[in-house]
Amino acid sequence: MTNTFDSRALQRTDCYGQRFMRPGEYPYAIVPAFGAVISTDRPYTIRVRGDSPSKNMSQHHLSIRYCEGRFRLPEPLLEIDVGDMVLWNCNDRCAFPYAIVGDKEFFSSSRLVNESGYSHAFGTAGEFNWVDAYGSKASGRIRVRDPACKSALDLKRWQQGLARGALVTISDERATPSEVDIVSGQTVFFLVTKGPGVSITDAELLTRTAAISTREG
Repeated sequence: MTNTFDSRALQRTDCYGQRFMRPGEYPYAIVPAFGAVISTDRPYTIRVRGDSPSKNMSQHHLSIRYCEGRFRLPEPLLEIDVGDMVLWNCNDRCAFPYAIVGDKEFFSSSRLVNESGYSHAFGTAGEFNWVDAYGSKASGRIRVRDPACKSALDLKRWQQGLARGALVTISDERATPSEVDIVSGQTVFFLVTKGPGVSITDAELLTRTAAISTREG
């Protein structure tokens, strides 16, 4: 299955992160990408305790399983503290692209609002220009170079470097930094601190989609 660079359609090398800044219960579902309206069922819940964020934010990882055409989690409830972040990932090669959909407007992997994030591991070298599929001015460029390992030492250095990712912060439709240089295998995390609800989408993917629509129309 092709691994696309698009926060609206999460795959095995992607993570969606959401920070919860207020106490309460936040029901959500895991659905096929672009399938938010398929069902109103919300079988999972994030329960947020406390009154205000602590100085030390905790990060919680949820591993999604794909079984018999459905996305599942081991437990329906996760309890966290105010200010904590939750990360979702499905590492199944057979899983279809998916999305996390909550009842609250801010809680959706399809449209990243405040205190949310998306990460993507780039497996091949090349230049990737990304834009917001919803039309904001947020955009940037990721340059991925081949590590060109010629010796065992080169290979070791490359493997050690995979743990060091890059961070892009998006605020008011502006990405900082706007250009990032990494090597294949490394991850870029896009953190949305403030915005109208954006996507991180490969510009070439949108161009291809528009071309197909034109031909079919």
